[in-house]
Amino acid sequence: MYRTVRLIRIIISLIAMTVPTWALLAGYESVFVRMQILTALFAGVAVCLVFWTIVTIIYGRIYCSTVCPLGTLMDCISASSRTIRRAKPAYSYTPPSPRTKLIFLVAAIIAFLSGSAFLPTVLDPYSAYARMVEELIARPLGRAWSAVAFSISALSVAIITAIGVIAASWKHGRIICNTVCPIGTILGLGSKRSVFHIEIDPDRCINCGECEKVCKSQCIRLPQKTVDTSRCVVCFDCTSVCPNQAINYKSGRYRLDMPMMQEIGNRSTAQTSAEK
Repeated sequence: MYRTVRLIRIIISLIAMTVPTWALLAGYESVFVRMQILTALFAGVAVCLVFWTIVTIIYGRIYCSTVCPLGTLMDCISASSRTIRRAKPAYSYTPPSPRTKLIFLVAAIIAFLSGSAFLPTVLDPYSAYARMVEELIARPLGRAWSAVAFSISALSVAIITAIGVIAASWKHGRIICNTVCPIGTILGLGSKRSVFHIEIDPDRCINCGECEKVCKSQCIRLPQKTVDTSRCVVCFDCTSVCPNQAINYKSGRYRLDMPMMQEIGNRSTAQTSAEK
């Protein structure tokens, strides 16, 4: 089942990247542009913001895995890396970077409130993607429809962004989404305790590590059998490779059949009892 769900998600994400790309080249405004969070914020479209808030609280970071074109581009780069190197890149759990995320988020908010759009649009995933398409594809093809005239600074920002995205995604998957992107940070707060989330069944998990190896968000921690849902982008890569159907997208939490082994923080109750 999860392989089908994953395939559907990939198709939707590719459409959500291809349509805005075509629209930028053709000079049209696609519906996916109006669904972007920063675009809605600048335009004062409260309905879109409320929509994504509700979706994130219920389903997690669906926006990041399906609608964000930059996120899809990162996935394509990661897949290309796997193909070229002819081996699956073995991702592993990395601790979250709350300070780094907070710095970028606060900087973007301060810039936005001060009336400057430069930093927010540089850090916003859709704006960054649109800039790369505009400066690196549309203008060289003579199909740039933006009212903004060509400038060395805009081209430089686009080139630096492209290099950064390729370099980071080639080996580290969605690391930009979970460290630099302010939209990802905000959505992460809403998805931290989302109703539906990726959950590992500790009774079925055999610690094979397959889910951790394919997790581009690097948020699955084994053998603790925990998932950092604030960083999970709900791509369903992990659920598709589990050989024992131990990792699922569900509401609620799994309960161990052996409560004495239930983990509390970094220690189990069994360890706690032994220390008393």
